[in-house]
Amino acid sequence: MQRQTIDFCDVAKAKQAAREALIPAEWRLEPEQLHRLSHAPIEAFEASGGLLTPRELLITSSSAQVLLSHLHATAQEERWTAVEVTRAFCKRASLAHQLTNCLTEIFFDDALRRAAELDAYMAQHGQPAGPLAGLPISLKDCFNVGGYDSTLGFVAWANDAQPADSALVGILRRAGAVLYCKTNVPTAMMIAESVNNVWGRTFSPHNVTMTSGGSSGGESALLAMRGSPLGVGTDIGGSIRIPAALCGLYGLKPSFGRFPTFGARSGMAGQESINSINGPMSADLESLSIFARAVVGAEPWRIDPKCVPIPWRSVTDLPSTGLVFGVLFDDGRVHPTPPVTRALHVVIDALKAQGHTVIEWENKEELSFAHDLTQQFFTADGREGISGIMEHGGEADKWIEGLGPVVQKKSIHELWQVQAKRTQWAAKVLQRWQSIKGPNGRAMDALLSPATPHAGAENGKFGKHVGYTSAWNLMDYPGVTFPVVKADKHLDSGPRPDSFYHQDDELIWQNYSADKVHGLPTSLQLVGERLQEEKLLAILERVVDALPAWNNK
Repeated sequence: MQRQTIDFCDVAKAKQAAREALIPAEWRLEPEQLHRLSHAPIEAFEASGGLLTPRELLITSSSAQVLLSHLHATAQEERWTAVEVTRAFCKRASLAHQLTNCLTEIFFDDALRRAAELDAYMAQHGQPAGPLAGLPISLKDCFNVGGYDSTLGFVAWANDAQPADSALVGILRRAGAVLYCKTNVPTAMMIAESVNNVWGRTFSPHNVTMTSGGSSGGESALLAMRGSPLGVGTDIGGSIRIPAALCGLYGLKPSFGRFPTFGARSGMAGQESINSINGPMSADLESLSIFARAVVGAEPWRIDPKCVPIPWRSVTDLPSTGLVFGVLFDDGRVHPTPPVTRALHVVIDALKAQGHTVIEWENKEELSFAHDLTQQFFTADGREGISGIMEHGGEADKWIEGLGPVVQKKSIHELWQVQAKRTQWAAKVLQRWQSIKGPNGRAMDALLSPATPHAGAENGKFGKHVGYTSAWNLMDYPGVTFPVVKADKHLDSGPRPDSFYHQDDELIWQNYSADKVHGLPTSLQLVGERLQEEKLLAILERVVDALPAWNNK
């Protein structure tokens, strides 16, 4: 039988048209509105009245904690219905999408039906149907939602509705969450920008000439636009933390096994040299813990064989002063750009003012290898798996920039050698971590570092370096991003390095412009010890409390 040739452009156009048709006509922006709001959607959106009602603005500006307090309120005058909350976020998500191209699958009607069921349960029983009852939650495209596609940017996977929910999706449903949309990713979720041949490119809501990051870049754009109070991404080398950092969000990459991954779709299924793990993303810190308590409280190890049976633990013994922080100013491969370096010093000064100890991680030689190790694992099959899927979809010669095919394929023996090298490398990093102690012998509580060298990167110019985040995937240490300052062209035009570590370093600095990143959120990463997510989030609360409001800096 002759193989049918697929015109991937036709498939993509049909998918996009079907998606746009699911946005109600009354929520669609007029051409004049699109033009007026398009350059810097967040700033323009906030300054533009009339797109949302005062009630919708109140709802969609609220954190998950505030939303749940109203959704679960027993006093009628304080209660918000799940239907009105869901409708408000569906509307704001629609507006965010029209300005940033952040959505893939839309299931607003399903969400509103589920919200009505949850309201009926609340009215009948006088209590919520679960800890997340009524809370809208958005999902990265890779999470299977029964009856909908999970394309991961592959044309071949368009119009291939998945038969069942991922394990995490089932847990969220049972907890009462209202699932209403999925968000864009790069092809196979394997670069730090979100662009593919099915859905196109997602733009930063702070400035559409800039990337929203990847691979959870649809989530970061939606969350920054407040089209979702809480979203779920995945991370195998920085895919939660990089987009969260570029969009000024909090994003947690936990150690593998804390949250369930079973049943999610992958562009490199079976690649387990570095495990992908999902985690929460939000505009506020508390939402990360809300997600974690609900998901871990459901005992996911009973449905996902790779989850660890560790309950979510309370942290009660963390001192208010005297914590010990390591700080990594650069990783020996790429110097961070001036806004990121300034953010580091802002946090260091704030921590010292609160009586905490900050010690520099001096030997960067170990961490400089993280990027190369990561790439060897990601390309071990010579991109055979990704190439095959793209060929099947008629896009074999249309690789997105930064993902191009690799011909060098490793043998099983060669892969084993890289894994052995990783173990030796990890032992050295662990030894370095354990060697950092405070003046009274207190072990290092957490490491402060860049999440990415950038405050912002122009579309197509993020570069290849993900070592600041991928090092901790290799170590299986949790990491969380947090916003610190806004880039400022008057403060961040500082000197360039006297010399460059690597060509990646030189390219990033060639592309850096203080003028172009002016006003963009600049974030950092805090890293904790393996399987200590609760302690890491508690420490970050101390850090955030010590900081002035980041967006006023």
